[in-house]
Amino acid sequence: MMRIRSLGLWAVLLVLATGQLFGQTGATGSILGTVTDSSGAVLPKVKVTVTNVETGVAYHTVTSSSGDYDAPSLNPGTYSVMAEAPGFERSKSNSFTLQVDQKVRIDIPMKPGAVTVTEEVTAQDVELDTDSAALSQEMSGDQVANLPLNGRNFMQLLLVGAGAVTVGGEQGTMRQGEGAAVSINGGRPEGNNYTLDGLNNTDQALVTPAVILSQDAIGEFKVESGIYPAENGFGASQVNLVSKSGTNALHGTLFESDRNNAFDAKPFTNASYTGNSATSNPVLRLNQFGFVVDGPVYIPKIYNGRDKTFFMANYEGWRMNNGQSIREVVPTPAELSGDFTATTLPQINDSKGNLLIAAGSPLPAYTDPNCQAVLNAGYDCLPADPANGSNDWAGKVPTIAQTSHIGQLGVTNGYWGAPTVSGTNEGVANFIKNVGAPLTSNQQTYRGDQNLGKFGSAFGRYTHATYVNSNIYNSGSINYGLEQYFQTENSLGISYTLNIGSKNVNTFRFGHLSANAPEGSAAPPASVISALGETGVFTTFGPLQQTWPNIGFGTGGFASGGGPVNSYSSSNNPGWEYADSFTSVHGRHTLGFGIDYRRWQLIRNLDDDFYGDWTFSGKTAPSNN
Repeated sequence: MMRIRSLGLWAVLLVLATGQLFGQTGATGSILGTVTDSSGAVLPKVKVTVTNVETGVAYHTVTSSSGDYDAPSLNPGTYSVMAEAPGFERSKSNSFTLQVDQKVRIDIPMKPGAVTVTEEVTAQDVELDTDSAALSQEMSGDQVANLPLNGRNFMQLLLVGAGAVTVGGEQGTMRQGEGAAVSINGGRPEGNNYTLDGLNNTDQALVTPAVILSQDAIGEFKVESGIYPAENGFGASQVNLVSKSGTNALHGTLFESDRNNAFDAKPFTNASYTGNSATSNPVLRLNQFGFVVDGPVYIPKIYNGRDKTFFMANYEGWRMNNGQSIREVVPTPAELSGDFTATTLPQINDSKGNLLIAAGSPLPAYTDPNCQAVLNAGYDCLPADPANGSNDWAGKVPTIAQTSHIGQLGVTNGYWGAPTVSGTNEGVANFIKNVGAPLTSNQQTYRGDQNLGKFGSAFGRYTHATYVNSNIYNSGSINYGLEQYFQTENSLGISYTLNIGSKNVNTFRFGHLSANAPEGSAAPPASVISALGETGVFTTFGPLQQTWPNIGFGTGGFASGGGPVNSYSSSNNPGWEYADSFTSVHGRHTLGFGIDYRRWQLIRNLDDDFYGDWTFSGKTAPSNN
C-alpha cells in the first residue's frame, strides 16, 4: 500500500503589462476584453454582463480604469457579452462558444448615443490565442457527440490531434473496448493527467482514465501540453473532460448500436495455411444502448427551474461478445502418450539458406549431428532419458507418467484441446477454434446545476460504472486460460462558485474517486491441488487468486496449457481532492491563487501462481548428463 499526499500552492503572481494568471480550474473558462469608444479610447466603469445563452445565467462586472474586464470561472457553453454606460448606446456581442479551460477575448466598442439603443457587435474569431501559452486541442460537445467513434469511446479523440499514439500494455487487455494507454508527444502514459469536471480522474494503477464517460454525457473535451497554467499541473499533458449540464431547453437522446458477425464477410483462404484456415468468423455480438436527458428542473404547479436549476441524466450499457480465432500448436494424443514416431519437422535451413532438414523429416535423435540445428531452430529432437541424455526408446517414451508427474496432470485434466486439424508437423497450427470473450458494462451519470443568484452557483455530479470482461490470457488453453477482469468506478464531484463583488471570484471543488480493478481466473478443484503433492504453498487466498498451474514447452512451438501466467492482480485506488481558487481583478492586472490538495491510496496485490508454472525445453536434455 502506498499513500501519497500532494499539496500544491499556487503563488500569488502579479504580471505586469498585459500578462495575466487565472485562478480557475481546468473545468472552466474565462471571457475577457477591453471596452473602447469610437475613437479607440478605453472606457472605465462600464457595466459588463456576460450571459450564458443556453441557461440564462449572467455574470456581472465593471471595467477597470484601463477599460478591461474579466469574467473568470465560467462553465463551458454559448455566451454573449453586453456593455452599458451613460451617454453610450448599449453594445452586445453575438453568440460565441467558450470551451473548457479556454480564455476568449471579446473586445467591445461603444458608440455615443441613447442607452435604449442596442448596437450588435460581431465577436471576433480568435485564430491565435494570445492569452495562453498552452498548446491545446479542443473538441466541443457537438463534435464529441457527432464524430463517429468506434465503441463510442472519447479516448479515440486523443488520436485526432497530432502527437498522440496508443502504446502496448495490460490496459488494452483488461479494458476490452476501452482502449490502451496513450502517449502524447512522446511522453510516457504515466505523464498524462486526466481530469473530469476539473477533478482527478486518473487510475494510478492503469495510467488511464478511471471513468470512461459516455459520449452523450460529455460537454467539452480538451488536451493541453507545453506551457499551461499552473493550476492544471500534475502531469506533462492534461486531458480535461467536462460533463454536460442542462439548459433551459429540454433535450433527450435514446440510442442503440448493434454489431453482429452475421453481417461480416466470410474469412478468406490463406495459401500459407492450406487446410488450416478458419471456415467461419469468430463470434461478434455488440449491443450498446442507453439514453441521455437534460434540461431545466420543472415540476408543474410546484417549481419552475428555468434560469436557475438544471439536470442531466445518462445511462449506457454494453453487452458484447468479441470472440477471437485461436490458432495454436498443441501436442497430439500420441505425443501426450509419449509416442513421437509420427512427429515430423518443417523445412529447416542453415544461416546461409542451405537445406538442412527436409519438410516431413522425423525428429532426429540427440546423437544425430543435425539435432543441435533443429534445437536452434526452435524444434525438438526425439525425447531423451533425463538421467543420461541418451535415446534408446525408438521414439516412444514409456509413459508420460513415468517421466513427468506435472505433465501427466496436464494430460489427465485436458490442459490442451484435441487437435482440430490433421497433421503432425511441429510448428504448424493444428488447433483452430473460435472462442468468445464476453463483456458486460454499465455506466450511469447524474449532474445537477443550481444558480443561487447573489449567493453564486453550484453543481454536483456522480458517475458509477461497472465492467466485467473475459479473455484468453497468457495460455493456449480454452478450458483454463480464461481470465476475468472486474472493475468498479465511482466518481463524485461538487463545485461552488461565489462572486465577491464585481472583481473577485472564488471557486471551491471537492472530488472523490474510487477505482477498484481485480483480475483472476478459475480455481482448480481440490482433487487437482492434492494430486500436485506440493508442500509449503501459501494458503491464504483471496477471490480469483487460486489459478491452475501453467505448463509450457520451450521448443516445438507448442502453446502452453493450463491457467494464465501471472493471472492474478488487483488494484484499488481511492482518492480525495479539495481545491480552491481565487481570482481578483485590479486595474489592468489579474491576480490568481489557490490550493489543490489530493490524497490517494494505491493498493496493489500481485500475489499469483501459487501452484507454480512449469516449463520444459528440449534444449536442456544435452546438459542433463
